[in-house]
Formats: sequence, structure tokens, C-alpha cells
Amino acid sequence: MTAAASLLVLAGAVGVARGSSRPPAPASVDGKALAHAAAHAPELRVGFAKELLDPDPADVAARTVHLGGYGLFPTRATTGPMILPDGSPEHLYVRAMAIVNRRGQALLLADIENQGTFTAYKQCACGIWDVRRQVAADRHVPAESIVVNSDHSHSGPDLIGLWGGVPVRYLQYVRDQTIRALEEALDTATPAHLLAGASIPVVPPEAEGGYVHGSATPGEPLVHSQFGQDRVTGHDESAVDTELRVLQAVTPGGHLLGTLVNYAAHATVTGSGNLGYSADWPGWVARKTEQALGEPVAVTMVADVGRSQPPRPISDASCGKPGHIGCEGDKLDTYSRLVLPFVLDAVVHAAPVAGDVVGNREVLTREEAVNAALLGVSYSGEVPVNGYGAYRGTTPPWATGTVIGTFVSSHRVGDVLLTAAPGEAYPDIRFALQRSVAGYSRLFTFGLANDQLGYLIAPSSEYPWIASSQPGNDNAFFNVSPTYGDHVLCAQTSAAVALGFAASGEPTPYGSDANAPACGAYAAGDTAPPGEVTQQPWPWGDGL
Repeated sequence: MTAAASLLVLAGAVGVARGSSRPPAPASVDGKALAHAAAHAPELRVGFAKELLDPDPADVAARTVHLGGYGLFPTRATTGPMILPDGSPEHLYVRAMAIVNRRGQALLLADIENQGTFTAYKQCACGIWDVRRQVAADRHVPAESIVVNSDHSHSGPDLIGLWGGVPVRYLQYVRDQTIRALEEALDTATPAHLLAGASIPVVPPEAEGGYVHGSATPGEPLVHSQFGQDRVTGHDESAVDTELRVLQAVTPGGHLLGTLVNYAAHATVTGSGNLGYSADWPGWVARKTEQALGEPVAVTMVADVGRSQPPRPISDASCGKPGHIGCEGDKLDTYSRLVLPFVLDAVVHAAPVAGDVVGNREVLTREEAVNAALLGVSYSGEVPVNGYGAYRGTTPPWATGTVIGTFVSSHRVGDVLLTAAPGEAYPDIRFALQRSVAGYSRLFTFGLANDQLGYLIAPSSEYPWIASSQPGNDNAFFNVSPTYGDHVLCAQTSAAVALGFAASGEPTPYGSDANAPACGAYAAGDTAPPGEVTQQPWPWGDGL
């Protein structure tokens, strides 16, 4: 049987209906067919791992573990884990994937299930930079080859500090478990082929989706924009990244090692009234993927989640009533159940990654922060009162007066391009990068990666519209600078070209109705990643 024929048989086995709103039925995927399709692709070594991140029950009982993402201030101390439909408690994880070629070039990826994680903290050497530096030292890989993001769950622990925060010992626990997961993924990497695929998740008809009438619209994408078209410039703020992408690892013998899922919906399926800690849809989709494919670890890394929200259908019209599932759990179960078939669809139709080059380029971007309110909560975090200031470090290179320093990067695995942005990137950054760079087969976008600077609005000419069109939204408040989204685009583009992808020379990557980014000016302020960094003094313990 040819590779193409094998994939056709495999597609039939999971009931894929491409080009329609009918989701493929969740069923087992034939790893041998995938391995056969990738038989002539270069062999890599790939590993997966996951480690628990559940808060200490004693801290939960003391009401010192808060959930982050809605409103401000310490209003949502968690009462414990979300309860799954089978009655068992949900667990939080850090999930990791390692990819290594025969020359030892590596890319290590990890997702932490929480609202967001800073590159550096005031309280301890427990930020993402500290994680990356430790793994780099332990396993002799470059720090720029490590990308750690957060799933941005608004029912996840608040490692930002603006919503009540968490004990310092929990920050340290997250650091230790993330190091452990990354190193375990690298240490257990085994010969495998990588395949990359994509699908476009949409809401199926009610009879097929099993959701309550009126709680979703058949045919609508499973992610949508908070905004409409800019009535001043004409720029389309309703456009979002609707593509779900996967990297599937399979051994030459047909054993499925793990799946990386990359999708752009905000992790806000649960609402602001929920007090059960949860990974939201990224963790639920990862768990359902593991179960459907019979593999030990799936990793969900959110993409360009800026302005991108999920619909929230339910399946039980009596949810929340005695004898029925809670409504937040019902929404999570329904949404992840609707997404899962499209993950399987992407796996079934994945194509082998061509080439075995693994490369990484990272810069430390420096941006003048002009948002006085955000700077205020950053520096007020020096006071040991949890929930009234951000935990992010305020010493160089992370903050030098009003100049913020953080990481932006691009990565290469064969003919696949992967980019990392330190916040909630607007999809325009991805769209503009697609116009600016050529030569890749698939583009993965990682948001909240290696830091969390809030919304990365782009193009900068859209900032006035975002700030004024919906006064009740927080996109402009949680934004370091109106130009930082442009800065991210420029840094990712130059890094991608440095990795061997082609520059298109497109002069207006955002389109004719938006500004062209001033890439030369931004690049002049960027620097190489730092070496050793002195930890900021913190005499306050866990604060108050």
C-alpha cells in the first residue's frame, strides 16, 4: 500500500469529513500508517514528559492560592480543583516536548498550566529565564533552544500577582517541576519521525455536536474576535487565526509518542465566577488527545490569543443543578469535545516534516513602556501586599527605568517555522509574518512564551481603535507599548530569515490600511540574550 493510500484508509478510520462542519469521530489513529507515510523523512529523536503542578492543599485551605485573569485584585481564592465529568479532580501539569537531530541540535518546548508566567520574579530566581538557564546548564543546550509558555487559563493559578497571587513556595515549585519536565523530555527522547498537520475547527450541527440549542451557532469557528472592523482605517479587527496545528511524533515502528497542539482561542471557557483551579480548554484538549490516541503526553501551546475568544456551548441544559455536572465543567467538556475531532483530523492528514535542521534565534528586545498604569502596578509590586502589584522583576535587564527587556524568538525544525511572542499576540503579527517570510511548510505560533507582557497589539496604527472602541475591555490597559506588537513582528521576521527562510521584501506586511513597522529602529535597540543576571533582593518572604 502506498503512503497516500495508507492515509486515505486512516482518514476513513476516523470518519474525517474535510471541508465540512462535521467533525471526525474520535477513534484510534493507526500509528503504523503514519510511520509508513513518514518512512522517507529524516529521523529525529523526540521525547515528551509531564509533571504535576497542583497547589498544596494546605495553601488552598488557607486561601492563599488565587486564580488570575478576570478583573483585578484578590477576589478569587481557589476552593480546590475543578471536578471532571467522571467525578475525579482535575490536575494541573507542566507538559514538555523535546526535538533533537543527529547533530545534537535541539528544540525544547513546555507549557505551564496557569494564567501567565514572567521571565523573572522579584521574590525568587523562579522565572522562565531561571528555568531555561538551569536546563541549559544541566543538559548543555543553548538557552535560546528552550521555549516555555503558559496556557493562559483564567482558572489557573495567578503567577502574575495582580489577582491575589500565590505563595512564593508555589512559584519555586513551578520552577522545579518545569525544569524536571523539560529535562525528562530530553533525556527520554527516542528515534521518531515528525509530521505536521492542520485543521480548521468549527461548530458542528447541533445533532452531531450534542450541545444545547442556542448555546452555539453551527458552522461558526471555535474562535472569534472581540472586535469588528475599524471604522476609521478600515482594518479588519474581526480576523483571527482559526487554524489548529499539530506536530505528531511517531516511532519508525508505528508507536505514537505524543502530540503538540497549537491553537489560538483564549483559555476563558470557564467564567469569572469559577473558583475551581483548571487548565481550561488547553489542558482538557491535551487530556482528551492522550486518551484518543493512547499516548502518554500531549502538549497544548496556545497561539496568538490576542482578541481571540472561544464560544462556550453547553451540553446539559440542567448543568449546575443537583445531580448534574457544574456548568463550568460542562462548558469545558463540551468545548474540548468539539475541538478534539479536529486535532485527530490534523494528525490524520499530517505530512512528514522535511529536513532535519533544528535551529533557534532569539533576541532580547528593549521597549520603552509608555503605559503609566502598567508601569505603576509593576513597580508597586515591590510592596509585600499580594494582589496589588505585579510580581515581575524590576531590575536590569528586565526593567531599566521605563525600558522593558524581554525575549522574542523564531525556531526551525526542518521546513517548519515556529515563533514565540512574550504575551497575548494579536493575530495580525502572524498574518504579517506570513507575508514577510517564505520557504516554510507550516507556521506554528506560541503566545505567552518566555514572558507575559499582556496584549501585543498590532499594527500600532490600530491602537487608538482598540483603546476607544470598547471602553470596558482590558486590551489597552494590559499593553506595555502601542508599538511593541510591531517590534515583535520585526524581531520574529529577522530571526526567521537568519534561520534560512526567505524574506519576501513585502513593504506593507499588515496591508495597505495599516502602518508599515519601523523594523530598523526597533532592531537598533535589541541585544543578545543576557548571561548571568543578579537576582533582585526580596526581604518579604511570602508577603501579606
